[in-house]
Amino acid sequence: MIDPAKIDGVAQIDLLVAYERQIAWLHAAQQRVLAELDGSALNWDGKRTIDYTQEQVGAALRLSPGHAADRLAVGRILVDRLPATLELLDRGEITYLHAKNLAEAVVALEEKPTREIEERVLRRAADQTVGQFTASVRRAVLAADPRRAEQRHADALAERRVVITPQEDGMAELWAWLPAEGAALVKTVLDSLATTKTPGDGRVIDQRRADALVDVFARVIGDPTLPEHHGQRPAIQVTIAASTLLGCDELPADLDGYGPITAATARRIASDETGTWRRLLTDPASGQLLEYGRSTYRPPRNLTDHVIARDKTCVFPHCRRPARLCDLDHREDWCTGGETCEHNLHPLCERHHYAKHNAGWTVTRQQDGTYHWTAPTNHHYVIHPPDDT
Repeated sequence: MIDPAKIDGVAQIDLLVAYERQIAWLHAAQQRVLAELDGSALNWDGKRTIDYTQEQVGAALRLSPGHAADRLAVGRILVDRLPATLELLDRGEITYLHAKNLAEAVVALEEKPTREIEERVLRRAADQTVGQFTASVRRAVLAADPRRAEQRHADALAERRVVITPQEDGMAELWAWLPAEGAALVKTVLDSLATTKTPGDGRVIDQRRADALVDVFARVIGDPTLPEHHGQRPAIQVTIAASTLLGCDELPADLDGYGPITAATARRIASDETGTWRRLLTDPASGQLLEYGRSTYRPPRNLTDHVIARDKTCVFPHCRRPARLCDLDHREDWCTGGETCEHNLHPLCERHHYAKHNAGWTVTRQQDGTYHWTAPTNHHYVIHPPDDT
């Protein structure tokens, strides 16, 4: 009801703080819902089965299943093990990020050290930024349980992973969670490669280090021992309209695993003499595949390649696993009369393939490539084609 333009600067700051406290209160309420949902999955007979709650939450909140699982875990920890933290969040004295960082820090700890850490860090939490609070949490965790440092390292090591996140302007962020010695090895190699500088090379050291990282993997991708998926060697796929490739227009192309790229970037990639050409004819208006053909593989490969190129990722709501690493599932089961054709096939990762066949999720596909999913709770979710803007 309050118009910020009609109050003075003092009141605007007060209003800003009031909204922040209200947001914190809503976050606290949401944690209680997440805690109730966590681990509550039942199958059609009311018997406990594989827990697909993270898929339910992810579809409803437009989160990846992994991020949904993290949200569920934080909610459960706050409700069950960090009641004082949840109370501060409820009163708006700390933010969700304060509470989340503490919950994630104590996930592997027992009840007694968890209570000690919570009591210690909450004394000043209301006056600290998220960064200051997180540093306090790290110190408190080390002080409360110094002898388990090696075990915590082993737990952290089990979470090692590499994440690639698309960014603006044709760039991407490569993030890795590595053991310290592994990260030191990567840095040592890159630093060594980056010291090589030929006459006329105008790149700064950071640019040479980034280029060296790409060069390492450019050499590896030609290794004939790399594992195949669906009978294909690892490859980088770019989809571009023929009219754009010929320079008749400037329609965006699509880089598999990244998304839209400029026509000029796609043509530059296409000019690589080591690349393999495939014919993917698309409708310039919608980007949908019209026809697929290729002479470098036996005919049985065409259908698989077409479906992978068409859908690009697992088609379950908000799952981003690349289609080339997924199962190709018959939407209508083959054993009940479903055909093996492009209209009855779609890529599903192993977990979501199982969810469709054993956990009550159903899916239909429209002619425009849109998927309609129905959850066991009868909630409905629409997944648009990857080129649909």
